[in-house]
Amino acid sequence: MTQCVAKLAAAFALAAALAAGNAAAAGSRTLSDMNSRTVTVPETIRKVVPLSGALRFLVYMQSLDLVSGMERIEQRHTAAGRLYGLATRDLARKLPIVGEGGPGKLPDFERIIELGPDVIIVMGLDSSQIANIEQKTGIPVFSLNYGAPGVLDVQSTRTALGLLGQLLGRSGRSAQLIAEMDRLEADFARRTAGLETEDRQTAYVGAVSLKGVQGITSTDAAYAPLAWAGGKNVAAESGKSGHLFIDPEQLLAWNPAILFLDAASLTTIQEDSRKRADFYQRLQAVQKNQVYLVMPYNAYHTNIEIAYADTYFIGKTLYPYRFQDVDPAAKADEIFQAFIGLRGYEALKKEYGGFRQMEFGAQHGFR
Repeated sequence: MTQCVAKLAAAFALAAALAAGNAAAAGSRTLSDMNSRTVTVPETIRKVVPLSGALRFLVYMQSLDLVSGMERIEQRHTAAGRLYGLATRDLARKLPIVGEGGPGKLPDFERIIELGPDVIIVMGLDSSQIANIEQKTGIPVFSLNYGAPGVLDVQSTRTALGLLGQLLGRSGRSAQLIAEMDRLEADFARRTAGLETEDRQTAYVGAVSLKGVQGITSTDAAYAPLAWAGGKNVAAESGKSGHLFIDPEQLLAWNPAILFLDAASLTTIQEDSRKRADFYQRLQAVQKNQVYLVMPYNAYHTNIEIAYADTYFIGKTLYPYRFQDVDPAAKADEIFQAFIGLRGYEALKKEYGGFRQMEFGAQHGFR
């Protein structure tokens, strides 16, 4: 234990000396991060270590060339559930591990010090966690945030992209991404303009994944894709905002016309629907075969590109005449290309079944 502490202290001393030398040689600048902290970083950023889900934003920013280490959770999970992982698969085989990653897991301070990044970029950590990382490594930590876990906050996303562009010296790319967000949201608004309240289809989004798969009672009162698509979210009648769990009887009372299910939790829903077929058959959406599968956009924080793709599928389901020119699969690939540089819909379809209408039978439940 003493030897380990000594090694860490030595590594910290070396890192501090190198950081001081680099700052003196290359100059430094100060930026404010999303925790309202003033962070001093080198004038030019050449190496970064992203933690707590920040790697996703490095993919968005086309800045994987700066990444010097990855969390193990990011190296293990490079499948379609985190679409950006398809872009990091090759890199994941080469880069050193800087900690396990995931909620409540500390990074490998010694390994980070050895790598000597110019800055550590974190997502959604509180001030005490950030202070601990800075204290243990002697390396500046730049904090980003784009909403509470499981809740899509597009304005915070825009802010995070803009600040990251400033930090990395790649503001052109952040401006490009923000313009794409503006374009998509303007298109949603144009397509749903003029919808009267009484014309809006009532819908419920169930099995919304949050820190893992969930059942039918897991929902989001402000589910962004449904709002963008012009649907009337019955969960909003709860008076709550964001993610919540409801009583099953409340779902029966709301009895929405259309039911959307988060594909990440499909196995859980299928098992439950076999066991409680009577419950599901009481829902008009099930009776009228109006149950649809949407792609999960919460996996180690929010994958905004999947949320935008979900919107087009939901919109075409609710109001086909307003989205008649949209092929949801092709539109998804167009969005994925803009955000992560590849067409990933087929990977999503292979893993989750893709956008589709569900079938229900009393013997087999949903399939």
